[in-house]
Amino acid sequence: MFIGVDVGGTNTDAAVIGDDGITTIKVPNEEGLAGIFRSIEVEKGRLEKSRVVVSTSLPLNLLLSRASEFPTLTILIPGPGLNYEKKGRIVKGFVNHRGDIVEEIDEEEILEILRREKFQNIAIASKFSVRNAGIEKRIFSIASSYFDENSIALSHYAGGMNYLYRINTTVVNAKIKKTVFDLTNTIKNFVGDFFYYKGDGGIIPYKIALENPSELYNSSPAAVAIGAYFLTREKNALVIDIGGTTTDFVIVEDGLPKIIENVNILGEKTLVRCVDSFSIPFGGDSPVENGKLYPGRKGKPIAFGGNHFTLTDVLNLEEFEIGDYKKSKEFAKEMKIDSGKIIENFITMIAEAIESVNVERVVAAGFLGKHLSDMISKKAKINVIVPEHSEAVNAVGVAVSRVSLTMYARFDTESGKAVFNGIVEESPFGVGSLPSDEEIIEEAKRKVLSLAGGYTEEDVSAIYFNSYTVVRGGIKRGKIADIIVQIRPGISRELL
Repeated sequence: MFIGVDVGGTNTDAAVIGDDGITTIKVPNEEGLAGIFRSIEVEKGRLEKSRVVVSTSLPLNLLLSRASEFPTLTILIPGPGLNYEKKGRIVKGFVNHRGDIVEEIDEEEILEILRREKFQNIAIASKFSVRNAGIEKRIFSIASSYFDENSIALSHYAGGMNYLYRINTTVVNAKIKKTVFDLTNTIKNFVGDFFYYKGDGGIIPYKIALENPSELYNSSPAAVAIGAYFLTREKNALVIDIGGTTTDFVIVEDGLPKIIENVNILGEKTLVRCVDSFSIPFGGDSPVENGKLYPGRKGKPIAFGGNHFTLTDVLNLEEFEIGDYKKSKEFAKEMKIDSGKIIENFITMIAEAIESVNVERVVAAGFLGKHLSDMISKKAKINVIVPEHSEAVNAVGVAVSRVSLTMYARFDTESGKAVFNGIVEESPFGVGSLPSDEEIIEEAKRKVLSLAGGYTEEDVSAIYFNSYTVVRGGIKRGKIADIIVQIRPGISRELL
């Protein structure tokens, strides 16, 4: 079985996909992961027999919104060149562009910084660590004897040669790493091995996410896009996910979510690659006070046993019959509410968002999607599709997606070294050899496939490649190549 779990702002959704079709489950966040996993056990049996994937961008987003409460000690090892003092504490040590350690660190210098600075997490970034992570690992060893290693992030796990962006990404990772470790331990109380859902629509083993948790950023909108495509087979559309706290908009292009690179987080450019989505801060749980709809969420609607009158309750005044609709009406008896105007304003915001992008079809998702689809269609003058399981499209997307790994590789046949995501190994090519570009690309693909398992070369693409021959004294001494390969996001082959 394939199980997908998505933690949203209001509810936690799950989708269980097996031989008998799709079953979806929704529980309020007050019940937490325990509630959803208990429900899955009741519905479908033992979790251990299933592939479990969890999407959870919400805890990360909440933590990042309070980033100043979690000060980061940033230790940088840039070597000679540009001045990075504004980004963190510069220390001795240097790895050159070939991946050789040409200057060792000063252990006492590191210890002195650790004793003197006030911080809650540590980011360690060496300029060429993606070609040799040795110096980062040595500083990690020193710091972990002094501080919780689950709050220390190393930059080579983030990949990418842009040092400034990698520093910024490592700071993000440092701030959220402990949270993801704690969440992982909670999930492992219910399941063994599992996967996390990434912001680009793929999944990764949880152990990879622990070292580069920023990959989880914006994962819920990506899941909505994949789920919408899986359920409708609409390759090009705008997906509208009307949740409890926000309404999210995601463009699907050729069956995959539209992706943006170098996402800005905490005011800085990063190496994070994720779905290109946008939102309005209103959803079914948005409060209605003094006859006006307000952004955010204060609690559950009256119709679902809460104490706050919300947009969902307003819909019940217009005969939508959502939840215990009679309670909504009873609560509003003494209130002066222009329910039609409130709903019209909300639908207008959605229609304006649709008009801001060039699409011919819309897929409605989220709990209120099926209730509001006709009004949205009329207002925006566009075809709106409501798939089966529309209330849990996000969880369906999480369940059906496949493993997607990105690997940064460097081959240096002059020195006989190969580097995979910062880890130095012996080159598969002989010292001094001159392999063709095709041979190098094939070797990189073979390596990433060995990490993922269960995939073929058809699933892997080279998204960056550069190579040159090393010539010294008029003699060809070897070849150096940099390559980035990726197992593309998409739907698991078993479910196509």
